[in-house]
Amino acid sequence: MRKKNVTIKDVALKAGVSFKTVSNVVNNPSIVKLFTRKRVLQVIRDLDYRPSAAARALVTHSRRLISLIISDVTNPAYPEMIEVIAWLARQKGFMLLLCNTGRDPDEENNYLDLISEQQADGVIIACSNIDSNSADILTKRGIKVVLFNRRPFKYSVHYVGVDNEGGGYAATNHLIKMGHRHIAFIRGAIKASTSFEREQGYRRALSDNSIPVDESLIVLGDYRAEEVSRVSTELLKREDRPSAIFAANDVMALAAIDTANQSGLRVPEDLAIIGFDDIPIASNSMVGLSTVRSNIRSLAEEAAKLLFELIENAEHPYPIPPVEKILPVSLQIRRTCGGSIYNIE
Repeated sequence: MRKKNVTIKDVALKAGVSFKTVSNVVNNPSIVKLFTRKRVLQVIRDLDYRPSAAARALVTHSRRLISLIISDVTNPAYPEMIEVIAWLARQKGFMLLLCNTGRDPDEENNYLDLISEQQADGVIIACSNIDSNSADILTKRGIKVVLFNRRPFKYSVHYVGVDNEGGGYAATNHLIKMGHRHIAFIRGAIKASTSFEREQGYRRALSDNSIPVDESLIVLGDYRAEEVSRVSTELLKREDRPSAIFAANDVMALAAIDTANQSGLRVPEDLAIIGFDDIPIASNSMVGLSTVRSNIRSLAEEAAKLLFELIENAEHPYPIPPVEKILPVSLQIRRTCGGSIYNIE
């Protein structure tokens, strides 16, 4: 036989207080006298009372729920981000709804409806394309939104990201200082702002060093290892093959290394490679991937803190204007782009 759910009425009757007092103990305990609060909490424990999210929302105007929308749960950069956001949510008494779109726009739209139906207090979106209107849709529905290192170019919205353009410049400029002039760039998803900004840094570094941009050396890896295998194979078969590759993320850089090895090329002796993100495996001594460190943990902390600030100030008479936080990046020079051995013209 199914056990009957304990109600707020049951708690109030046993504790000898009003429904409102029980509600305050659960949702706003600081306004309840200590003696009364202890008595009610003991009854809650004795009866194993669990207030429903819907009932709590009626009182607090909050479901204590936030959501995180990502594009690909297999991306090695995401686990640390998810861990940080989930931990901070728990500290704030919030649940985290994780939505993995699989890079499918229709699935993303389905999640927008789910998030709205669940009356989430806020959302961190880590998969916005440059033409996405997801943040705009959720904002108009009264849900607080923070974009995580990806943003649309059509309108301004709360955004926390890293210096993608600066990182792209630093990576390319380092390869140039190592003597490379024939540098390929493997771009990410065509509609991802991260890929666009990192490419802008690549182009600026070439321009500042009076190196013409060879458009044939800019290829689409789409942030997918299998696609990188195909395009890097084509790059490395060229008579004028590049002496170095800058990939827009570490997953693609690792795929390019694998392709080079299968082609009989040595990294870094025959081909220098540098990535972006500094995922955990990059620093492994067997890999030694040179990369641009974006500090995902700090990025996730900033995004979550901003979201909770927006949620806590939801009733403020003046809405917070769009906030943009750009975190610095740093070069992590390891084995795959070599050292002073290079003197390539």
